[in-house]
Amino acid sequence: MKTNNSASIVERMVIPHTAFAEARQRIEQCFAFSAAKAEAEGLAIVGESGTGKTSVLKSFQANHVPMRGPDGMQIPILYASVPPMPTVKSLAGVMLAALNAPDCERGTENEKSRRLRVLMRETGTRMVMIDEFQHFYDRGKRRIMLHVADWLKVLIDETRSTLVVAGLPSCRVVINENEQLARRFMASIQLPRFSWTDSRQRGEFISILEEYHNQIAKDFKVPALHSDEMAFRFYLATGGLMGYLSKLLRTTLRDAADRKRASITLEDLNIAHSRAMWFDPTVQEQLKPFERGFRVEATVDALDRASRVGTIAEPPQMPARRRAGVRKAESINSALVAA
Repeated sequence: MKTNNSASIVERMVIPHTAFAEARQRIEQCFAFSAAKAEAEGLAIVGESGTGKTSVLKSFQANHVPMRGPDGMQIPILYASVPPMPTVKSLAGVMLAALNAPDCERGTENEKSRRLRVLMRETGTRMVMIDEFQHFYDRGKRRIMLHVADWLKVLIDETRSTLVVAGLPSCRVVINENEQLARRFMASIQLPRFSWTDSRQRGEFISILEEYHNQIAKDFKVPALHSDEMAFRFYLATGGLMGYLSKLLRTTLRDAADRKRASITLEDLNIAHSRAMWFDPTVQEQLKPFERGFRVEATVDALDRASRVGTIAEPPQMPARRRAGVRKAESINSALVAA
């Protein structure tokens, strides 16, 4: 009988491919020299959703866990995820919570900022990791949370911490629009989706599937996930995105454990794929590469559709005349409410 522990194989595995390892090494270098630097430094990890940005941050943080020393609790790395539509109060609250501060939601903006600076110094925080940094940019209104970005810059300067941010490509807008913040950042690290047409990246993708296969095969009878045919099926299903690959395999193992199955078949993968993967029908028709009748060929159409896995169509732009009418109606409604 397969247990839930067997189904959690994927959650427990971290497979460092080249881009992942490079990002880890760059962060490690920044951390190693953080105590001796003359001013605050910044590093951005940028990539599409599912490329492994959060995994990079959390795997590095796991190697530098909080420890109790003679001077109290030491927290060398502060990891926080930016809430949607952040304010200084909301972000400071999240960061205080990461430092295990009591009543982290209590206080004004200035009080929270002061407590955060004091706690960072007392706990020896040398690096601040900010995930979901794209939330500093409101795509709908096309504006940057400038006040929060300025506050973060001042916090990093005053504590002389190293700032590592991770987010979607739109997070670059936040850095580019703040000259003083941009000056502190080194060249960004790009975490790309794997490309099937690049032989080196294709080889890495297959090697990752081999690592997964070796672990899964200890508990389940499973097809060779890293065979050329199966690897290509997985590539088309996930678009070369590590987050999607782990989610697909995680769903497959959960299904097998729930059904008390000792083996995993192509049909099981097909069912898991249909259940696990979100797709935007306005972008493409979903590929079904695990169906038995699927033609496993690297056609231009198949590769193009795989490249759009995980993408979401931009909302249609409202005609200028209609936008003006909406703004006028909003102004009238605001005036009526004020009256």
